Amino acid sequence: MPTETSPTLPIHAADVRDTVEDVIDHLAQISDGAWDLPAAGLDWSCRETAAHILDDLGGYAMQLSGERGHAKGYTPLVEPVRPRPDGPVFTFWPEEDGGTRAICECLDAVGGLLVAVVATAPADRIGWHNYGDSDRVGFAAMGAAETVLHAHDILTAQAVDYRPDDGVVSRVLDRIFPEATRTDDPWRDLLTATGRTPETRGKPWRWDSAVR
Repeated sequence: MPTETSPTLPIHAADVRDTVEDVIDHLAQISDGAWDLPAAGLDWSCRETAAHILDDLGGYAMQLSGERGHAKGYTPLVEPVRPRPDGPVFTFWPEEDGGTRAICECLDAVGGLLVAVVATAPADRIGWHNYGDSDRVGFAAMGAAETVLHAHDILTAQAVDYRPDDGVVSRVLDRIFPEATRTDDPWRDLLTATGRTPETRGKPWRWDSAVR
């Protein structure tokens, strides 16, 4: 009998899928008890940083998934989770008793939402973002960027080696960092553009997600 094959994803959706899967493989190496360590270069714990990735991926998916669009802001859901009084607030928060497994399962599920939405949203659908209202390719690039950069923050703190796919990173730079200095090392270029190298740490930065 013929076997059923998965449909081919557009490259921007495949980039999100491949990035999320690779990050999950790396996060799976973290022990259950290590998620409260501070993430490298951030005021958040590794658990909070993982939840931030979930919020980004889910938030971006919701900017494109509706038929009626949004006002100038993210989907107006109540954000009920504040793990510590002086910490950030989250929409998606993995159950803490689930340890590493719960974080990886949540990333797989929420990442899949963004993959599905950017693969199927009409090309002319635009969603709000404070760095420039964007289309499906832009939101895919932002989702990939948030995933690889915050995976770097988590995995650096955990002493786990990580380097994302150069092709994905190059497409992220092309789409949302068009003015970034480019060399023959796209991952170093992205870390530089986002204040994650010794010479740029602490400097302000932002991407440009506006439709071109």
